[in-house]
Amino acid sequence: MDLAYDDQGNRTRLSWLAAKGVKVWGPERVYVSDEVQLNRIVPGAVLMNANISGATTFIGAGAQIGTSGLARIHEVQVGRSVVLGAGSYQHCVLLNGASVRGFAEFRQGTVLEETAEAGHNVGFKNTVLTVGAVAGSSVNFCDVLLSGGSSRNDHSEIGSGVVHFNFDPRGDKFGSLMGDAAGCLLRSPRIFIGGNSGIVAPVHLDFGAVVAAGSTLRHDVSQNQLSGGDPVAQSSEYSTDRYYDLSRKFSATAKLVGNLHALRAWYRYVRREGADSDTGLLYVSAEQEIDRHLKHRTSELAKVVQKLETSLSSPRRSERDKAFDEQHRTLLEKREHISSLLLREDYAKAPVIFLAEYLENRRTREHVDSVRDVSTEASRVAVQWIREIASQPYIQMRALFT
Repeated sequence: MDLAYDDQGNRTRLSWLAAKGVKVWGPERVYVSDEVQLNRIVPGAVLMNANISGATTFIGAGAQIGTSGLARIHEVQVGRSVVLGAGSYQHCVLLNGASVRGFAEFRQGTVLEETAEAGHNVGFKNTVLTVGAVAGSSVNFCDVLLSGGSSRNDHSEIGSGVVHFNFDPRGDKFGSLMGDAAGCLLRSPRIFIGGNSGIVAPVHLDFGAVVAAGSTLRHDVSQNQLSGGDPVAQSSEYSTDRYYDLSRKFSATAKLVGNLHALRAWYRYVRREGADSDTGLLYVSAEQEIDRHLKHRTSELAKVVQKLETSLSSPRRSERDKAFDEQHRTLLEKREHISSLLLREDYAKAPVIFLAEYLENRRTREHVDSVRDVSTEASRVAVQWIREIASQPYIQMRALFT
């Protein structure tokens, strides 16, 4: 490599990486910023078309960066054999074997677990796809936890052209739960969302739910049910300054937050227990991004509560407007309690019977196979543990509305 022209030390850094065993396509295609810790780019990684920055960035062996064009990587943790096409990736985690075809925008709070896949022109923020899940092309999915299925061949799927509408006319943002954190045990029916659908947050799709292609969905879908969406709403009086019944939206947020807590406990007390140093680093980073999403959901709900003061004091309020005054005053009075119940961490550790089997499997197998091969009884106990953690914020939130 020609060192006569050293663009801010980039050529020197690339030479060091190449000598170490990283495959570098050349300084015209690859830039590594000076704050990057070079020992966190593992031998065997392939840097094709990349702009890499961030002191916490990690790229595992066999990962291919920039397969379809320039990939901008900033504070991202990339596992083994991950394939990233062109796009912008910031504050996200991609575990072993995940892939993104290209022209993506991945932002904070995003985790793709093992062999999860996204097509072209995909936008993710505060979104977790668990093992094997697939998103098609032209998908905009922010503020979602999606699980379900048992493998890369039996997976939950988001069809091409699907949009998760997380932003409402008042400027409030809500998230949706698709499956639940117990899907990490890889024994749940998969979820299918047909192409060109719109999901209006917040909703819960239970395992086995199917959303027909071309639907606009505004309601929950129960287990093993097919939904064709909702009819178009009729015109009615509307004010962005006024709120009505908030029980469904607050309860849905608590259900999502509870499952984010359960997923974080899964990483903390199960995944990290059986991990080597590099994989453990990925798991810690994934836990941090899940935590980022959890705190974002809490912050967004607090903004809604704050707006209730304006709603209660708005002029020319009808009897319909006044119907939920008591509910809104209670939410204002309990605002600190609401944030506390959503952020509280009082996780029990993973059940001994499950953890013992899992760790024994991890001695010779990767995480996915280790989970899949635990006994039915151990899996059942683990599901109970996960759902107990997940249920607490929801139960406490519902109590405010009864």
